[in-house]
Amino acid sequence: MRKMAYTFAAILLAAVFGLTGCGGDFDAAGYMQAVLDERLQGEFSEAAQIMDTSEFELKQDYESSVDSFVYAYLTAGYEELNDYTLYEYETLVKDIFSVMKYDVKKAEKVGEKEYEVSVEIQPVDLFLNYVKELEQASDEIEKSAKNGGYEGTEEEIREMMQYDYLSRAYSLLQDAYTSMQYGKPETVIVEVAAEDGNSYAVSEEEYQMLLEQFFRMDEIANTN
Repeated sequence: MRKMAYTFAAILLAAVFGLTGCGGDFDAAGYMQAVLDERLQGEFSEAAQIMDTSEFELKQDYESSVDSFVYAYLTAGYEELNDYTLYEYETLVKDIFSVMKYDVKKAEKVGEKEYEVSVEIQPVDLFLNYVKELEQASDEIEKSAKNGGYEGTEEEIREMMQYDYLSRAYSLLQDAYTSMQYGKPETVIVEVAAEDGNSYAVSEEEYQMLLEQFFRMDEIANTN
């Protein structure tokens, strides 16, 4: 159970970020704005025009991105989640994403087909507080198990502990969300570069780095 509390520091976001923008007079700042609005706000119309794709495809990408975040950061190690539990986590993550504060400032061309986009963000303390509470909850569940708080076969006890852990974790995530505080604005540089021909994209690594800045993942790693 304890290692679940360290998921945030140990596992990289598994979302594939393959959406692209066309070349020509490429608006890197506008593209970055559309990417963030699609991935965080679930807004697809502007992104569909800039990325030359359908809103349906973008919606599918958005849902996959949320799923990947849930599995990588919140439920890693638990392969058999019931649909309702998964739905609860997905809905809450969408709410969390939607209140992220960001402002795309400018784009600078730094190569023949490469741009650096300045994005001003306000990091949040949500996961810093969540992990602390999660560690305590994990310890309490393990202590209860050792003191005979669960009865049944080893498999039954494991399943009951898993259920209690996921239920506690979800409640703690809700609490951390409703009480989270925004930090001071800081600027993050995100690279947008051509991949094939004139198609531009934000790499998985670049988007992951931006999410880690939003949620202060480096500080979580340092506290563990």
